[in-house]
Amino acid sequence: MSTVADLWTLFARSADAAPHQAALEVDGRVWSYAELNALARRTAYALTGAGAKPGSPVGLWATRDASTYAALLGILHAGCAYVPMHPGWPAERLRHIARCTGFAQVVVPPHLDPSRDALLEAAAPNTKRIPVPFDATGSIPDTAPHRGDPAYILFTSGSTGVPKGVAVSHANVLAYVAHAASLIDARSTDRFSQTFELTFDLSVHDLFVCWAAGATLVVPTRDDLLRPAQYIRAQRITQWFAVPSLAVLIHRQRSLKDGAFPSLRCSAFCGEPLAETIARSWSASCAGGRVINLYGPTETTIAITAYELPQGDARSHHGVLAIGRPFPHATIAVVDAEDHEAEEGELLLRGPQVAMGYWNDPERTAASFVQRAGDGPWYRTGDRVRRGADGDLLFLGRMDQQVKVRGYRIELEEVDQALRTTSGAAFAHTIAHPVVDGVATGLVAFLPAPATIPAEDLRARLGRLLPDHMVPARFLFIDKVPTTTSGKVDLQALAMRAAQGPSDGAR
Repeated sequence: MSTVADLWTLFARSADAAPHQAALEVDGRVWSYAELNALARRTAYALTGAGAKPGSPVGLWATRDASTYAALLGILHAGCAYVPMHPGWPAERLRHIARCTGFAQVVVPPHLDPSRDALLEAAAPNTKRIPVPFDATGSIPDTAPHRGDPAYILFTSGSTGVPKGVAVSHANVLAYVAHAASLIDARSTDRFSQTFELTFDLSVHDLFVCWAAGATLVVPTRDDLLRPAQYIRAQRITQWFAVPSLAVLIHRQRSLKDGAFPSLRCSAFCGEPLAETIARSWSASCAGGRVINLYGPTETTIAITAYELPQGDARSHHGVLAIGRPFPHATIAVVDAEDHEAEEGELLLRGPQVAMGYWNDPERTAASFVQRAGDGPWYRTGDRVRRGADGDLLFLGRMDQQVKVRGYRIELEEVDQALRTTSGAAFAHTIAHPVVDGVATGLVAFLPAPATIPAEDLRARLGRLLPDHMVPARFLFIDKVPTTTSGKVDLQALAMRAAQGPSDGAR
């Protein structure tokens, strides 16, 4: 890994070593490393011909087809940073991403649906469309790969109501891949799952840990993700990576049974708290296969601590599995409110995986990526942890209003601000509810009574500003906001009200 300088070379090395090995399985079609390599290089050639320069952002219309994976690799070959955009996102969010990054090109499938093309035109009207040259038989341009940073820019929920773009370098990802590949014992014979959208940073593990090993990435369909147990068995998945919510779904579908997944060698979970009961059931389902709990914000590149479920007693807090210890090249600090080292407090992280900062946002970068005692940058996670006596970290919760739903990081203030904007309400308070096995499965919003806007209309308005996973599933209308003795919103009282049963605006 030390001789690899960028992600394209990581993929190309496997393509050169075993060109006929299956690199990608999607939509019932197997693509070899040689075929995917050819598509990517043609895309890179088209990009440079359209004026894309190394180091510049390039939009990526992120769907689950072969052209998208070729496009991502082609953007990296051209030395550019890919900026994934989900076709299901509202136009306003896409517009913000295009405006913030200023990309001049966007790579799209060879046959873009007219409605999606109209959405893209509304979001990024002054950009060049680069269709993936979807021809595996034509000549391959003889072009050398370029170097440029960052590797990608992913947008996460922002506490100010504005999404922020995390700029991640090639060196950040390579540091992660080097350790993760060893941690999970990745092999060329492995078949990797790909449960994450490409707009989610955990997808980078799926792609590049897989391709670094010369293994096969098996992309599930939308229907497969509704029946993940069948997908694991039918596709003989050996390396599984997902949010705990997916394991909870399998458990609810009564498919998490002893020995259900004999093909799985290693299963990793990340993005949400992992309940020990779910981890134990999962371990039994894969006949004793390894189960690893990973932790890491987008700003520290995919994951940066790990805890493997032991055969005996496990480290946990209120039934939630420990997040373990940092990767060997990472450094942690647990600090109190005065920034002094403590046994319990906010977790700070430093090392080669810490990202470059927020794209075109020096103020928020300076607030989150800080210097301490002359060294840094340290990333302030906003997560509260406790050091265990044996060195393992226990996740205690957030120090702010950020939550995780289906693995997506959500700043509740962003939802509240959108609610106030769309409804004109005097107040709006959103909570994560319900929480099942330590995992939040949805959002509930509280607004002033009486309701002045029908719930479905309100939901439609929010859908024009926020992705689907940030739109509350229920709206509750209350006369008065409950407060604590200190005058703060009583979130526990709101949760108790949400638990009382069906209400106006449930979906």
